[in-house]
Amino acid sequence: MMTNGTFIAVASLYFVQALLIVVQNFFGPRTLLFGVAIPPDEAQDPAVRRIRVQYAIVMGIFVLVVAAACFLWIRHRDAAHALVYVLIALFLLFPLSGIAVAICRQSALRLNAIRDWQVPVDNRRVASISNRRHRAPAFGLPWFGAHLAVIAVCVVIAIAKWGDIPDYFAIHRYADRMPDWYRWYSTKSLSSVFYENFGQLIVTGLFMLLNLLNGRARTSLDPADPEGSLQKQIRYKRIHSSTIWGISLAATVFLGLFQAGRLYSIQFDLWIHLAFPLMLTADLLLLGMFVYLRVRGLDQQRDAPSQGDRYWRTMGMIYSNPEDPAIIVPKRYGIGWTVNMARPMGRLTIATIAGVFIVLLVWTWLLTE
Repeated sequence: MMTNGTFIAVASLYFVQALLIVVQNFFGPRTLLFGVAIPPDEAQDPAVRRIRVQYAIVMGIFVLVVAAACFLWIRHRDAAHALVYVLIALFLLFPLSGIAVAICRQSALRLNAIRDWQVPVDNRRVASISNRRHRAPAFGLPWFGAHLAVIAVCVVIAIAKWGDIPDYFAIHRYADRMPDWYRWYSTKSLSSVFYENFGQLIVTGLFMLLNLLNGRARTSLDPADPEGSLQKQIRYKRIHSSTIWGISLAATVFLGLFQAGRLYSIQFDLWIHLAFPLMLTADLLLLGMFVYLRVRGLDQQRDAPSQGDRYWRTMGMIYSNPEDPAIIVPKRYGIGWTVNMARPMGRLTIATIAGVFIVLLVWTWLLTE
């Protein structure tokens, strides 16, 4: 049964993550209303603002419904199982956010039909950043050597202390050092001892891919200020890259600590003391990043070649343009990037990211079985 403290931690994690998903759609170019181009002087129009508020209301309803179902289910379960169900609930919020976006996009299209907005075409040029002439827009792969070093240290320690690891040990314990339930034990084997190292490799690989996509995203220059717009987009990508690197390193270290606590009997419960605070800290860092980008005006970058409505499918959420050689392009609203689904590498990228998330979820689920 979950303690009150654990329940509060799980609830906090869920609602902070939900807040992060909701507020992201309030960032990005102000001249785009859920993918519909609007004149700059109407960005603060009351009707436009009502549509943005509509998204928050719809998502708020989704968040509360999923929360009620999830927390009624996990209220009398242990912390480890609670984490799995919370992860499922969090993943569910992403397709629900897509539904909310589609609803609000229809409202934006109706408003556009009434107002008959005429937005001039943006003729900014497209350019690729050369790392030889400019500061690299994202951390290079050698930066992730820190993650691999942490994994290597964990593996070396496990090998060196192999003889000291019990032949039969509990996978997870309560704060009083008693196991969650008596069947939740594991015999010593290569898979059980190095279980967390596999998870570290999954996490590191996923964030390396996200960082690579961040660095390879196309850059559009403003003819009126090409150097200034270039430097802004370099800063934009560097901020994303540093956030990705920091969060992934913290997750890798946590899994190493969890492995040590499981195998070497460290005297505190890492799920309770570190897992939820780590996730909350990551979400708060992301929220802080969004606010910083907005304050600095760095979230107002646009990619002119990918703005045509005819290239955006599924209610304007999926970009598909076979004539565009770019694989990674900025999202039309919110912060971040999306892929060109008309390109084979774009489809492969999406399949890879989805596959890693599924493997991570299965890995977490197996930990509780």
